[in-house]
Amino acid sequence: MSKHLDFFKTHIDNPIRVQQAQVLDSILEEHFKFDHVECIETGCSFGGYDDFGTYLGSFCKDFNGKLSTVDINCDSIEKSKTFYNGLFEGLDVTFRCGDSVEFLKEYNGTPNLVHLDSWDLEIPNPLSSMLHCWLEFDAIKDRMPSGSICIVDDNYLNGTTVYWNMYNNGNFVKTQPYDITYDIVGKGSLIYHWVKNYSTDWELVGNHYIAGPCIKLILKKL
Repeated sequence: MSKHLDFFKTHIDNPIRVQQAQVLDSILEEHFKFDHVECIETGCSFGGYDDFGTYLGSFCKDFNGKLSTVDINCDSIEKSKTFYNGLFEGLDVTFRCGDSVEFLKEYNGTPNLVHLDSWDLEIPNPLSSMLHCWLEFDAIKDRMPSGSICIVDDNYLNGTTVYWNMYNNGNFVKTQPYDITYDIVGKGSLIYHWVKNYSTDWELVGNHYIAGPCIKLILKKL
């Protein structure tokens, strides 16, 4: 177990997020060959029970790297400042309130680790989330160097049943089961099909693309 994973597990007890962190940790150990980290996170972490910034921040700090985080919600960005500055003193973090696609288009740098996690997935209507995530990926993918890693949150594979909580005006109504009969449903659906079905300079890495809990797509730039 890396110290990044150990640090994550001391702060996050969500079993699904811990499993995702274990998968990512193993993949980074095998595939991430840079001696410096330039990380971007869309959908900022701000200290929630499952924030993945706890892992990303630890990873960046250990490599004396830098991290940029962007969110459309300015209140979340203010919370993110408290979160990162409190947990990772001295880490070089840039905070931006605004549209993540525009931020990525304007980004001046060479990121080698990107975590896409904005626009919340809604299983009953996943199209907006998957389209927005594709636009994010398309905005930054060509500026990431060979060997870079891109992570896409919130995906469910064929054969999974997702139990989705339904709300009306903020009030819980019921839990609705949804059977995933497509190859994949999630933020990374369009990216997944692009990589699987076309000749690209990206590949999926890891052996975790199976039915079951929510997974992160993890891609490597060739």
